[in-house]
Amino acid sequence: MSSKIRVIFVDDEPKALGAIRRMLRFKMSDWDLAFAESGADALALFAEKPFDVIVSDIRMPEMDGAELLRRVKEDYHKTIRIALSGQVGLSEVVRSIRSVHQYISKPCDAGDLIAKIEGALKSREILSDSTMQELVAEIETLPVLPHVFKSIEEELARQEPSIKKIAELISMDVGLVAKILKLINSPYFGLPTQVDSIFQAITMLGLDTISSLIVGTHLFSMYDGKSMPDFSLTMLWEHSFRVSNIARIIAEYEGLDKATIVQARMAGLLHDVGKLILVSYFPEQYHEVLNIVSKERKSVHSAEFEVFGTTHAQVGAYLMGLWGMAGEVVYGIGYHHSYDEYDMSISMLVSMANMIDHQCIIIHEDYNRFVLNNSVLRGQGGKKIEEWTSHIAKNWDGIVQFNVLDKDMINLLRE
Repeated sequence: MSSKIRVIFVDDEPKALGAIRRMLRFKMSDWDLAFAESGADALALFAEKPFDVIVSDIRMPEMDGAELLRRVKEDYHKTIRIALSGQVGLSEVVRSIRSVHQYISKPCDAGDLIAKIEGALKSREILSDSTMQELVAEIETLPVLPHVFKSIEEELARQEPSIKKIAELISMDVGLVAKILKLINSPYFGLPTQVDSIFQAITMLGLDTISSLIVGTHLFSMYDGKSMPDFSLTMLWEHSFRVSNIARIIAEYEGLDKATIVQARMAGLLHDVGKLILVSYFPEQYHEVLNIVSKERKSVHSAEFEVFGTTHAQVGAYLMGLWGMAGEVVYGIGYHHSYDEYDMSISMLVSMANMIDHQCIIIHEDYNRFVLNNSVLRGQGGKKIEEWTSHIAKNWDGIVQFNVLDKDMINLLRE
């Protein structure tokens, strides 16, 4: 039996399918590729054997892409659904929005297309258990990326993206500008100077960090706190910012490359978004999670596993993978409670940053600081963590209530 990933591309233009076939010919040893010129042909191929990924054009005669992806969602809910299309009207977006995991704009080069598909597949690797699949099947729709983010993605895809253009796009949403500037200027982001414009923010932080900020802001703003008043959105947001900044500071201290620093910051910022999904869709069960945490003094992720059979880390990785985040960012989110290698990967940086924040920031007397069973602490990481926390305390202006981990505390964290 073949273990290849099965991917089907659907487009009524034979030339478009031919171009994709040529672009991906070197993936044929890894992927089982199929091509269909209509929705009906695609469903016939699904009936023979389901696909792991479907990439479909939206504008097609007879059965359009929105209808095709809707049917795939109903009958093959584990299939990752991607729309690869040119400019489409608002009505077409609305019709397909509940059935599409992510949109990819035409034209798209092979590298971008492969990265999007593999990023989505990595999220499924993290969430391969049947319990998670059942939970995902219950969710009618996942939050959709805001229009501003998609416009920025299109600009970033250009050979020479314009910071000025991206600043203009963000500035179209006054509320988003206000939120981003407020967050950037908070002590949790750790910038040395006041930032008073989006252009300045992009120049200082880079386009990738600003893009992840937009995603995070959108996710947190969609949450309705009325359904669960005992869940603190503010504390979660502030924790996410601190983890993002701690991961960045460690990466810079260790002299890692710019791409790793950016991805560590992104993964840190988004590492807990899975909590928002669980709280939003399963508030009653999450009440039970918080009761277990409070009464039994367990960590949140262990209580989540007890109730759901999965954790917010896995759910968040799934969401970010489906949205096309880089594979390393997806892994960093998915394994931020369980990674145990000292390798300076995104996963290690986020895992250590998360542990440092839970141990070094004292929110209140009853704050449940979990102890991480992490083999990193038994090796070189155990020696490094004292250096890192000392460096963080000295180089993070505005951070308060940060306790440096000494050798005695580190020994308590060991297995």
